[in-house]
Amino acid sequence: MKNRLDLIYEAASRLFINKGFARTQVRDIAREIGLSTGMIYQYFSGKKDILSFILKEAVNPGFFDHERQFPVTSGASGVFDHLEEEIKATFEKNQQDFDAHLKDQVTDYSLEEMLSDAFDVIANYAVSCLIIEHNEADLPELAHYYRDYRKRFFAQVQQYVDLYIEKNEFRKVENTFYTTRAIVESLAWWGMHVRYDAFETETDISPEKAKEVCLDLLLHAYQA
Repeated sequence: MKNRLDLIYEAASRLFINKGFARTQVRDIAREIGLSTGMIYQYFSGKKDILSFILKEAVNPGFFDHERQFPVTSGASGVFDHLEEEIKATFEKNQQDFDAHLKDQVTDYSLEEMLSDAFDVIANYAVSCLIIEHNEADLPELAHYYRDYRKRFFAQVQQYVDLYIEKNEFRKVENTFYTTRAIVESLAWWGMHVRYDAFETETDISPEKAKEVCLDLLLHAYQA
């Protein structure tokens, strides 16, 4: 059962990201993984429940490893009650953790550690972030929240860059705003897009390898 849930998670995630939730049908998900449409309905009552399953599993990995009654039905099971609040709380917790070293002026917190943590913030929730980005009309409240979240994350990275420049750990740059944009875009490319929605996706690249490549590029570009 777990293997089939994994297959549904991966196939539906890619379809919701690249084709869009509205344009994806349950039969499309079934076709991607070689199952019958009826088999998908043995696990989920509908497409909306599959979307909720993906978002739930993205912020609470392993949630569906426990035995559950199938098919999952949102209203009946209550398993997805308060899901949007849970997603927001997870993102807020990550942002608070990432903010911690700003308060002590990056004492004992290297540029490499900051970039590593920033990569993890992006990569750990890549699926949920990309689904929200690509399906604003279907997830309006989360999309509105996520736009604000991204702005705050960008501001955090820029503050870190400014502090590392002051400490001569980051090479001098003409404009920290655009430098931060380049850093965040690199982190997002390797942490999210290269595996899920790049023109030529690298589905076989592990998160660990993607992180290694990304940090090597950024450290060589900016470390003083």
